[in-house]
Amino acid sequence: MMDLELVQLQFQESLSEEGDVSLELYILAYSEISKIFNVLGTVFKFVSTDVAAKLSILKSKMEGDPEHYRSVKTMIAHEMGTSLTVADPQNGCRTLLRLHRALAFVSEFINTLEVTKEDNISKPVWEAYNATLSQYHTWLIRRSVGAAMYTLPTKQTILGQVGGKPALQSIPPLVLAMRQVYGAVESQYQTHGLLTLK
Repeated sequence: MMDLELVQLQFQESLSEEGDVSLELYILAYSEISKIFNVLGTVFKFVSTDVAAKLSILKSKMEGDPEHYRSVKTMIAHEMGTSLTVADPQNGCRTLLRLHRALAFVSEFINTLEVTKEDNISKPVWEAYNATLSQYHTWLIRRSVGAAMYTLPTKQTILGQVGGKPALQSIPPLVLAMRQVYGAVESQYQTHGLLTLK
């Protein structure tokens, strides 16, 4: 079961007053929040696997070079200063960018659980996907995701996996924390021209 309050706390604590983001706390929070993909059924298993692989890359870089991979700012400075953003196909900046894009979808998806009154959440989740991740996916992936929307569990089933009705109270502050972290990372990437990193 996913702990929404823990995720909220980790995302909040990852954000510094200077607008930087601790990679360690980001990875911890993201590892917990990514459990949501397992709740969504086998169609989303590939997303869960991909997220786990990217988190593993970041964690490995952080553990191997804690000074340069302490935060988003230190990672960007290090990788841009040493041309790793070009030379290393598994560089931290590229890896974090993929997770960052997915975080926009996850925060909108979780917000859907609170704001949608219907038990069938296929339509609002599809809208959240189209507003976030779809622009980075090929037509084939978008079509597969569209088909997967019809297999989504109900809102009540998902809430049951994340703490039931009491979890609804945890959603607004969690979504706020996720959006704040998303905004901080987005700002850093925009400042350094990394939002289109291939």
